[in-house]
Amino acid sequence: MNETDKQEVIIAPGVAESIVFLAISQVEGVALVGPKTVSVSGGLLGAWSKKNPVSNGVLILEEDGQITVEAHVKLFYGYRLQEVAANIRAAVHDALLALACIQVARVNITIDGIIFKA
Repeated sequence: MNETDKQEVIIAPGVAESIVFLAISQVEGVALVGPKTVSVSGGLLGAWSKKNPVSNGVLILEEDGQITVEAHVKLFYGYRLQEVAANIRAAVHDALLALACIQVARVNITIDGIIFKA
């Protein structure tokens, strides 16, 4: 491939946030994503039917070429918080790298609460 064949692909922030939201929602032990309590237990369609759920719980920042992901979650009771947080970090890192070729320097997770299963 020569220089004239190279093309640049720009990924909108909303796309990257969607990837992160979906990656987090698939981690075992996660009950809700976002400070406005967007439920992931209702399935993908339930999560997307809310008004702009992704921007409510996920923020992606770029500073000095480093990507940082900020996420707010609520977890189900009975799971080890550190273990779920580590699984979230791994899921976010793997999803952004695999789907968007984005290297993540840091994933900050805020656990806003615990949900008890009925």
